[in-house]
Amino acid sequence: MEQAVKIASALHFADRVPVVSLDGKPLMPCKPAKARKLMEQNKAIPRWSKFGIFYIQLLIEIKSPYNHNQSFILANDPGSNFDGFALGCKYVQLRAMAVLPTKISDKRKDKEDFSTGKMGSRANLRRGRRYRNCRRRPWRPRSHGKGYITPSQLAKVQFRLAITKELCKLFPITHFIVEDVKFDHYNKRNGRYFSTVEIGKTAYYSELKKLGYLILVQGYQTNLWRQEAGLKKVFQKNAEVPESHANDAVAMLHGLAGIIPNPKTLFYVYRRPEFYRRSMHFQNPKKGGERPQHGGTTNGTFFRKGDYVSLVDYDYVRNNGTYNVELVVHYGWIGGLPTSKTPKVSVIDDKGKRIKQVILKKVRLLARSTNILWRKVIP
Repeated sequence: MEQAVKIASALHFADRVPVVSLDGKPLMPCKPAKARKLMEQNKAIPRWSKFGIFYIQLLIEIKSPYNHNQSFILANDPGSNFDGFALGCKYVQLRAMAVLPTKISDKRKDKEDFSTGKMGSRANLRRGRRYRNCRRRPWRPRSHGKGYITPSQLAKVQFRLAITKELCKLFPITHFIVEDVKFDHYNKRNGRYFSTVEIGKTAYYSELKKLGYLILVQGYQTNLWRQEAGLKKVFQKNAEVPESHANDAVAMLHGLAGIIPNPKTLFYVYRRPEFYRRSMHFQNPKKGGERPQHGGTTNGTFFRKGDYVSLVDYDYVRNNGTYNVELVVHYGWIGGLPTSKTPKVSVIDDKGKRIKQVILKKVRLLARSTNILWRKVIP
């Protein structure tokens, strides 16, 4: 019953439904009525991608060539903390915003504070090991080699590629449009307009060229195309609306390929769940020298951190100015596992905030962890 409601909701709000062949290759999308008819005739089955996108997989073989003279174009507006994506063929069929990982590098309040952040903690632990009275390998300088990307920027590049490759599994994408960010480092040495997007862009471009044709555009071109298409721009970078970053990607599709913007296109927000990585123990021991285990995504129970679940529990619901206790269904991800002290699981929303902490009987698994938190915004 719950799956039937989810399918009906997905078909109602979708303009086109992605289609995948029997062997897993992406085909051109179809209308919701066509997808509903194929499922009723047992010629297709419903599926959901890692990013919460509903699609169907055919159970019959197609004799004609796949996607003959038809393809999709994916546009990406990269940023230091947020990315904008847009996908289209004749019309824009998907818009998305990616909140890039930020907790890897040092979060310094001033230039002299190196103690915060994951990289800062790792540096402090490494320095402490150097002065211990135990057998150790002496420190020696080393070079990272060609093509090295710092961990903070590598996480952002990998997240961009993860989104791109997942969309390539659902849509026949052959061309990629990316706004190229560059700075004249030779003539301007101050670095005032330097952007961290430049770090790792060569590796990002090389991976895109393996998937299709890459087209680079400049920032001023995107601005002109956005004004030509009449798209709005919100300069609040962290605003999770299409006008903040996704409209720039839509402008690229409109300016280069003539793809028509559609204000009713679904909008998605993606982010990485920033759980504590597994470590042998806490950095500082407790009283008595005890150092319990710390972090990780599993502790031997059925659930894992990041599993997509449904939570059924009684909650306060406002109705006509009054609050009534009703049975409510929440959808979220496992954020905390049961322990000996707290035999409950914590369910979080797409922003990583806790929805509720309940017993195991009230939680039902929908999909295993994909290391992605997503939210669908219906215009």
